[in-house]
Amino acid sequence: MKEKPSASERRALVRGEPVVRGVLAATLEELAEVGYEALRIEDVATRAGVNKTTVYRRWPTKQDLVRAAFRSITVDRAVTPDTGSLRGDLIVIARHIATQASSPELLGLRRLLFAEDRDADLVAIAQSIHESMEALPRPVIEAAEARGELAPGIDATLIFRSLAATIHHRLGLERRPIDEGFLAGLVELLLVGALAPDKRA
Repeated sequence: MKEKPSASERRALVRGEPVVRGVLAATLEELAEVGYEALRIEDVATRAGVNKTTVYRRWPTKQDLVRAAFRSITVDRAVTPDTGSLRGDLIVIARHIATQASSPELLGLRRLLFAEDRDADLVAIAQSIHESMEALPRPVIEAAEARGELAPGIDATLIFRSLAATIHHRLGLERRPIDEGFLAGLVELLLVGALAPDKRA
C-alpha cells in the first residue's frame, strides 16, 4: 500500500491540478485494492494526502469521483489527430488505442468492470464514459467529410468502433501483439474493404 504523504507533501496537494491528479490516481489505486462497493472517499483522501473535505468539494459523491477517475485514463487521454487524411488519422488513433489498452490502468479498469458488472452505479459510470468516447471521433469524421473522403450516407462511427473493438480483441482475448503492419492492414481493410474492386458493385 502507498505510504501516507509527509506534511510537506500534503501541503503540495492543497489545490489545483496536483490535487486533482493525486486524488484521481489514489482513487484508481483504491479501486484496484477494494473495488467499487467498498471504496470510501475518506480512504482515497488519506492515500492522496489531502483532507476529505477537499475531495468532497470537487467530487460530492463516490460516483462523481470514480467517474472522474475513469475519465482521466480514457476520455482525457484520447487523441484527435489532424494529419490531413482519414487514413493517417486512423493510424494515429489505432496506435493510441493499442498503447492505452495495454496500460496497467486500463487493464485494472477492465477487471473491475467485469468483477462488479451488476453494480448499478458502476454500470451508469461506464455508460457515461462510453458515450463520451463515442463522441470523440466527431472532429476527425467532419474533417474527412470536408475533404470528400467518405462515401455519402456512411455511418463513419462504425469505422472507429470496429477499429477499437478489433484492437481490444487481439490484445485482450487473443493475447497477441500489435505492430505497425497489423494496424496498417486493419485501417486499409476498414477504408477499402475486403471485396475486389470489380466485385464492389
